[in-house]
Amino acid sequence: MWLILVFRICLLTGFLVSVWKWGDWKNWKNYYPSVLFVMVVNLSVSYLGYHHSFWIFNPDVLVDTQTVVELLNTYISLPATTLLFLSYWPRQGWGRQGKYLALWVFLYGAIEGIDHYFIHGISYGNGWCYGYSLLFDCAMFTTIAVHYIRPLWGWIMTFTAVASVVIAFKIFLSEMK
Repeated sequence: MWLILVFRICLLTGFLVSVWKWGDWKNWKNYYPSVLFVMVVNLSVSYLGYHHSFWIFNPDVLVDTQTVVELLNTYISLPATTLLFLSYWPRQGWGRQGKYLALWVFLYGAIEGIDHYFIHGISYGNGWCYGYSLLFDCAMFTTIAVHYIRPLWGWIMTFTAVASVVIAFKIFLSEMK
């Protein structure tokens, strides 16, 4: 449990230091709508999937509830990620954009892989697996980029993805909080 705590502290510290050092703070207002978008989507999905969690955050010595970790993700990790991701988003060139997306999917996939397979700070439930998380990361970073450029399309992509997951994983309205 100590290892999980140390990993989470290092991860949060890494996000904060990275966004402080490399984030495009001069243009933060340009990214702010997409940061809020990511936060709202994460909180909404957490609420909708309250009784049907895909990611199960295992307890550490300080935090023994899923909600605390989810709030840390919502208010620290994801905003930092979004600001960093958009700070260096290639404005032109499908090839460059594809490579940039792949870099972030690799980074997030590596973090989750280490957390799941070595640290055991995260496990999966309700038919979810590491492979689905990689697909989710592809969709998440693509949607963030689309939302930044065309917000309405970002919302349409999000609602479509959420509806697809609800249907594919048989999440019933009666199970929602």
